Amino acid sequence: MNNGVTQVIEAIRSHGRFVVVSHQNIDGDGIGALLAFHSLLRSLGKHAVMVNHGNVPYFCEFLPEAKRILSYDDFQKIYSEQSHSFEVLVVVDCSNLSRLGRMSEMVGNFSLVINVDHHPDNSFFGHVNWVVPEASSTVLVYTLFKEMGLSLDRTIASSILNGIISDTGGFSFVEIDVRMLAILEDLISQGASVSEIMRHNFRFRRLEALKLLGRALERLVYNGDSGLSYTYLVREDFEELHAREEDTEGIVDYGLYVPGSGMSILFRETDPQVFKVSLRAQGEHEVLSIAHHFGGGGHLKAAGFKITGPLENIMPKVLEFVQSILYGAKTTLR
Repeated sequence: MNNGVTQVIEAIRSHGRFVVVSHQNIDGDGIGALLAFHSLLRSLGKHAVMVNHGNVPYFCEFLPEAKRILSYDDFQKIYSEQSHSFEVLVVVDCSNLSRLGRMSEMVGNFSLVINVDHHPDNSFFGHVNWVVPEASSTVLVYTLFKEMGLSLDRTIASSILNGIISDTGGFSFVEIDVRMLAILEDLISQGASVSEIMRHNFRFRRLEALKLLGRALERLVYNGDSGLSYTYLVREDFEELHAREEDTEGIVDYGLYVPGSGMSILFRETDPQVFKVSLRAQGEHEVLSIAHHFGGGGHLKAAGFKITGPLENIMPKVLEFVQSILYGAKTTLR
């Protein structure tokens, strides 16, 4: 059942101890929503902690409150004897519990789960669910601030703006409407810096990440007939270049930079013969139905799934299916 903002506010006001989490392999929208929701709870005098499956991505470490986010292991060490004293689990920017990774083990410790998200395929796993596909998750938290009459400061505004900029690809995935302009004006008036956030999200990369990008671009294939771009990364690439999972952020987008490209795919090996497949689309194309076909999810223009098997088997299988969508019939990739 999809509830509304009123039910979320009631749940917040009637409880005192919260843990706020987001999805594994967290991105800028997840970080922004996590930080902003935590700030909202603290401004109401609630006891709240933030927990993330892994480490904060380095390109989000500049956000003032990011250092307060606990890893799952640190949370277990610090709060192992108190974990059952927390009442509410707030899950932001996460479509289903399986995306929480190891943090899904905590769910049974809470009497109430609040689910605040914008993924259209959200499974409504919470006791209270507020899912709005038309907005980024940080915009939903911004709405909570306004509905509850709470003021913003530079730290909160920066967290929210970081989520918006990350989720929209620097405003390249969506049209900016009048309401979004009003939100941006409000955030900037509180001291949030568009240029600073853009630099950290899209310009600052570790040397290892740039080398990994180069490896992916060397292998980039573009099919001019269908408008499909694709590339891949395997475990040996990460080991040789000393790269990390977070270093893949944004690589799939480069396939869309080719003139005429409407869809881009990145295959990356996360474990031996286990691949995470990232999908991006622009123009008239969408990728959510493709992700659903392979058991994944996401958004219309940005989605993904996991698939198991040797690259030489799974890549042709996926590409053939995608080509059947693009052409309306099976074709041969060059």
